[in-house]
Amino acid sequence: MKRVIQDGSICVRITNENSAYFKHGKGLRQGDPLSPIMFNLVADIFTRMLMKAARINLVSGLLPRVVEGGIINLQYADDTLLFLENDLDEADNLKWLLICYEKMTGMNINYDKSGLLTIGIEEERVNDLAKIFCCKKGDFPLKYLGVPLHYSKLRKEDLQLVIDKIIKRIAGWKGRLLSYTGCLTLLKACLASIPIYLLSILKFLRWAIDN
Repeated sequence: MKRVIQDGSICVRITNENSAYFKHGKGLRQGDPLSPIMFNLVADIFTRMLMKAARINLVSGLLPRVVEGGIINLQYADDTLLFLENDLDEADNLKWLLICYEKMTGMNINYDKSGLLTIGIEEERVNDLAKIFCCKKGDFPLKYLGVPLHYSKLRKEDLQLVIDKIIKRIAGWKGRLLSYTGCLTLLKACLASIPIYLLSILKFLRWAIDN
């Protein structure tokens, strides 16, 4: 893997002509097809760090009765969710693990783009946790992969955005000279694709379906 990353060569194409091949100064380039798998390999190290930390009681995740050590992290592509019990000492340990991960891999965590979401914790404790992780406090519902997530039932206003988006698309088609076949194609290609993803994950309420 090291040879694939470091021993490659590239060229620059200008006006349909390729330059001479030369060695690049860094490893993977933006858009390199190897980038996702390399990121997952490095991120797997962090998962193993968390699992080991849970075994020696430095941190503890949620639902320990379901998963040994509890659920500490979930990852999809380059998005990572971290779970932790309401314990300031464990929060300090988790922050220490994050710092160690940065030093080991050279990957810096962007805390400005991270958020802290809590359930059933008093405001003072939430502020203490936010200071430890140096990130902003967030609110539910959390939008993850385009889907609003909530520890309770979603409210009407949480789904209203999807309904409004569909109505906006329909309003844009009014007044256009479209045949029946053209309208049907637009419905299948555009309009139906907006709610279909959410419908495959969430159960829409009756009012949302009627709208």
